[in-house]
Amino acid sequence: MAHRLLQPLFRLSVIVFLLGGVIIVLGQAIGILLGDAQWVAEVETSAQPPTCVVASICGILSFALSYRRDTDPRENADAATGDRSPERAAAVTRPE
Repeated sequence: MAHRLLQPLFRLSVIVFLLGGVIIVLGQAIGILLGDAQWVAEVETSAQPPTCVVASICGILSFALSYRRDTDPRENADAATGDRSPERAAAVTRPE
């Protein structure tokens, strides 16, 4: 249940903090091209705090998602393909 809530929040936070990083870099690059030191400083002071907060939230969500119970990837493949043959079941249960 928690995974269904955390996974979309994690994906959204990754997108938002990456966009924040792009905004910071592009904004500072524009300031450098214009030769405006005030612009460069202003981009950092206005965009960096929210970007860092979202990046922190993303890290916390990532940590929380790492505690979900993993299933055997072969079982997931069976569910996706509908392969429930006896040969496949023996292959899944046989140690490698």
